[in-house]
Amino acid sequence: MSLSTRHEAETLGRPRRAWRLVGFLALTAVLALAFLGHLSPDMKLQWENLMALCGF
Repeated sequence: MSLSTRHEAETLGRPRRAWRLVGFLALTAVLALAFLGHLSPDMKLQWENLMALCGF
């Protein structure tokens, strides 16, 4: 692999790595908020409400 081809491959991989990092951070934030909400008694998930939202 020549130097220019390797450089092109590395620069093409950087945006993917950045989007993967953004996705990982978003997932971590959602999971952290869900965990904090689970600790609060007012935010407990009620399966009846979830089933109603899904149409069951």
